[in-house]
Amino acid sequence: MKSVLFSIVFIVSGLLSVIIIYSDDLSEKLTYNLNRNLNVDWGDNHPKFLKQRLTVDVLDLSVSWDYFNILFPYTETALILNVLSNIQSNGCISKISLSLNFKIKIICNEIRINLKKNKWTKYNKLHISRTFFFERRVFDDLYDKQSNFVVNIDTTNLVINKINLGHHVIEYSFVDKGNIQLMIDGEVVILTKKHEGLNIHTVDSNYFFLNRNFFHNTIKREITDI
Repeated sequence: MKSVLFSIVFIVSGLLSVIIIYSDDLSEKLTYNLNRNLNVDWGDNHPKFLKQRLTVDVLDLSVSWDYFNILFPYTETALILNVLSNIQSNGCISKISLSLNFKIKIICNEIRINLKKNKWTKYNKLHISRTFFFERRVFDDLYDKQSNFVVNIDTTNLVINKINLGHHVIEYSFVDKGNIQLMIDGEVVILTKKHEGLNIHTVDSNYFFLNRNFFHNTIKREITDI
């Protein structure tokens, strides 16, 4: 038993030593690959990435950048993701903590988000989107990629459509396959995938991005504008 433990300790120590010795080379290689992948043009229907000084630090388990801008494609479709025009972040560092879940903490000087105008409709006690609609695959894809992640974002300035909302701390994680818990400065918001669409439940109100068929076939005839 002792020999097995010694072997494991020896292997782990050796791997750590290699990582420490070659950390600069590994960081440089990962930085190059990450920047190269983000420079790939996947076509007009995919986001574009603009960045400055995006670097990886292996020993610190971090990625930092001076400027990172995600430009979302302009399309005529009403998919829920198209509500976003662009997300720009400045002076950021992202660190990964390894535990039962991967925790990613992102600290930024400023995050700017530009949203396209959305028309809302009041139906009973729900606020329903009339401009953008939900597709289950968006939620399912996010679950497949981030179900084991807890993402914490701390930004000194959160600017939405040129309005500076000041300092905010935002954290999100999957509760299960059908629910995301979003914490905004300690206030809980639950995003729930339902048959009809995506329900966003806050302390004060309920918002719904319905799937297009359900909206047009069931709700549209009974709604009033707000």
